Amino acid sequence: PSAVAASLPSAPRNIETVVPNYVGIDLARRSRAVHFPQVLTEADIQEVQAYHRLVSKSGNPLEMNPQNEQHHLKCCTFLHGPTAPEGGLLGKSPRVLAKLLRAAVQAKEKGNWGSGSMENSEPNAQERAPLAEIDVRRLSIRVVEFWEYEPGGGLVDDLHYDAGSIVTIVCLLNDPSEFTGGTFRTFEVGDVHLEHPLRRGDALCLLSHKYHNITPVETGRRNTLVMELWQGGLTGWCR
Repeated sequence: PSAVAASLPSAPRNIETVVPNYVGIDLARRSRAVHFPQVLTEADIQEVQAYHRLVSKSGNPLEMNPQNEQHHLKCCTFLHGPTAPEGGLLGKSPRVLAKLLRAAVQAKEKGNWGSGSMENSEPNAQERAPLAEIDVRRLSIRVVEFWEYEPGGGLVDDLHYDAGSIVTIVCLLNDPSEFTGGTFRTFEVGDVHLEHPLRRGDALCLLSHKYHNITPVETGRRNTLVMELWQGGLTGWCR
């Protein structure tokens, strides 16, 4: 079992407690996204896909996630929360989420998020690492999402970030030969896009406040599992 707290927190009364340790956008931008190959096995992916089919049969995607009304050629299905059947993906396949949680914990060290210098820092700069005061193992799961992109669908906002979350984990669920386009990118210092090619089962961990985007899918379909970790706060805040 994962050492990371894996329960969704109840909503506090004071909105000021939403982000106890807010990671600044500029600092997050200088952080490094960390790639983990083949985090999920074929059996893991099949479990996720099967649970997604179960959730899809249980209700209308627009009713379960009203944000889909604004989504263009893409759909987000929540695999978490009190309305998710059988306790959500956490209850149905805890082993799968535990693998992603372990990757997030390891990413703090591999990405120097807790200590060391950030990318593009000034020489000899005395700058605190973004997660110096945050123990990733004590974060809670904020959302677990199954994303489907069809031709024309993407995330084309260069300045998009996951407001209020601490760590975002993205896992590709289908083979990249099944689609073209749909490249995950981070928008780095100097306004440069850095591409992060993923294979089926690979996971990419990044600080949630780091700018990221997805180029439009050109052919086929792109499916991903996305999980965000945070320190708790108002349920649905910025969602």
